[in-house]
Amino acid sequence: MILARPSARQSATTFVVIAGVIAALHFAADVLIPIALALLLAFLLAPLVDRIQRLGANRAVSVVLTTLVAFTVLGAVTYAVAHQFLGLVESLPSYHDNLEHKLKRMPTPAGGNGLERGVETVKELTQELSKTSPGTPGAPEIAKVQIVEPPPNIMQVVRGLFGPLIGPASTAAVVIVFTIFMLLQREDLRDRLVRLLGSGQMHATVAALDDAAQRVSRYLLMQALINGVQGCLVGIGLYLIGVPNALLWGALTIVLRFVPYLGPALAAAGPIVLAIAVFPGWLQPLEVVGLIVTLELITNNVLEPRLYGSSVGVSAFALLVAAVFWTWLWGIAGLFLATPLTVCLVVMGKYIPQLEFLGVLLGDQPVLELRERYYQRLLANDVEEAQDLVDEALKEGSLLDLCDRVVLPALRFIEQDHERGVIDDARRNALIDQVAAMVDELPADSGSEARADVATDAAAEKKDTSAPSSAVRMDVLLLPAADRADEVAALMLAKVLEPLGFAVEVPSAAALKSEMLGRVERQRPDAICVSAAPPAAVVHARYLGKKLTAAAPGVPVLVGLWDAQGDLTKARERLETVGMRTVVTDAATIVRELTQLRLPLLQGVRSPEPDEGRANSAGARSAFEDARLGGIPPNPATT
Repeated sequence: MILARPSARQSATTFVVIAGVIAALHFAADVLIPIALALLLAFLLAPLVDRIQRLGANRAVSVVLTTLVAFTVLGAVTYAVAHQFLGLVESLPSYHDNLEHKLKRMPTPAGGNGLERGVETVKELTQELSKTSPGTPGAPEIAKVQIVEPPPNIMQVVRGLFGPLIGPASTAAVVIVFTIFMLLQREDLRDRLVRLLGSGQMHATVAALDDAAQRVSRYLLMQALINGVQGCLVGIGLYLIGVPNALLWGALTIVLRFVPYLGPALAAAGPIVLAIAVFPGWLQPLEVVGLIVTLELITNNVLEPRLYGSSVGVSAFALLVAAVFWTWLWGIAGLFLATPLTVCLVVMGKYIPQLEFLGVLLGDQPVLELRERYYQRLLANDVEEAQDLVDEALKEGSLLDLCDRVVLPALRFIEQDHERGVIDDARRNALIDQVAAMVDELPADSGSEARADVATDAAAEKKDTSAPSSAVRMDVLLLPAADRADEVAALMLAKVLEPLGFAVEVPSAAALKSEMLGRVERQRPDAICVSAAPPAAVVHARYLGKKLTAAAPGVPVLVGLWDAQGDLTKARERLETVGMRTVVTDAATIVRELTQLRLPLLQGVRSPEPDEGRANSAGARSAFEDARLGGIPPNPATT
């Protein structure tokens, strides 16, 4: 996939090209609509052609047989629908009295029947206008001229009968011919399109074509299957209820459900209105409503999720906008083609850098990562939705996942925006306080933390120890490198480490460096972790690291440059030269490093009895001191 982003000049050129393409699509609609319909039919019929070929037939026989069956069925259904529609039109006058009777019996507001008043008003206006029309008293006399046309000849009769059918018939013939040739020369057309788009980018081009073909083919096949099932059930149900022209409404249900959102409503409106007009009571119309609503619920909640499997990659709002756009561009044909054409646009935006905005605007995938969404909610002062994102992250993972995916990146975003002058000091402090409040409300222990403790238990098993990881606690001092953001990151890391058997302490960022160093000298912790959030993380961490190596020689010092981006080779070199043991960017690596450092505590320790637990812990800590003073080589995986 091409990852290079277009420049401003390329973007302007892209928009000009898009405007030209839209104009061309509009003015060349008569030519492009049959081609687009043929392309979609080719996508729909291609899997059937492949199946027939697997049975032993060659390509030509498979294509001819498939298209012959498909268009024969389509023609038969069209004829039956047309016949049913003509019968419905002829029978409509017989339903007039029943419909008028129902309308008159409908409850109306005080003051009379609104329908009757409207009819009377129209009659009065008609009489008023007729007073000044020719032939009424007081109106000027106008000579009447009658034009007598000669009887039509045979050509005029033929043109009158078949003229309206010439346009649709020619379009259908073009669609059939194009469909057959597309199915026959499918591989050749694909090769030519690959060559046209650029053989130097063959991998991206082939991937885009395959992706679009799979999405559109699957959508059309599954939609046709679902619509066919629902149309048959609607037709059978309406026939059993007694609604006239049940075949017509079943066929219209199959066709109209290809139209996104509006199609099912249009398909349901016809039989409901007809049932109201035909039946004297309200039982049958209610049965029709119940039938359609039940089938729609089953289709939307059972059939579509199971048969579609995965989405076509277009958001619901994008489908609605696309339906309006393609209808404006190509009329009714555009309404039916809206979803497949929009799917193709999304695929183009996925693989073509200049059209990336199409994938962002039309696609159904989140365009912001969880960390970005959380920070965006903080900037918008939407604390409730920010908390919802935190709860969502906790459901999907552990506190450790939340730390690396949400909290540490959010602190980095805040510090970077403050460094660039995007937010002032007050805004920065307010955002950090919101993150700190969220961290403070997190549970101290979580069942999902068991996954993070697997590394500790696995490491202990390698040493053949029977003591559980929580039986020996390791003192870890988490020191903020400079400011409040570093302190909040350390507090979040403490939330992760405490359930894993570590005794953690986090001094305030407001404390003087001399106070922190004095605490280190007095307590002699088993390990120290310097918490530093970019962009000034390296400077502050290096300054504190120099002091720590002098104040507590032999104590391993780890540095967390939280969520730092880019090449950290130079940063690691600068920090390791002052005695830092490990330089990492995420909390997960810190947990693994501290687990490795705790192995001497676990080694040789058996499960303590109630009266000897303290003695065993003291002996293990002494063994750890001996191992630490003897020097523990750094983990090459993290350095």
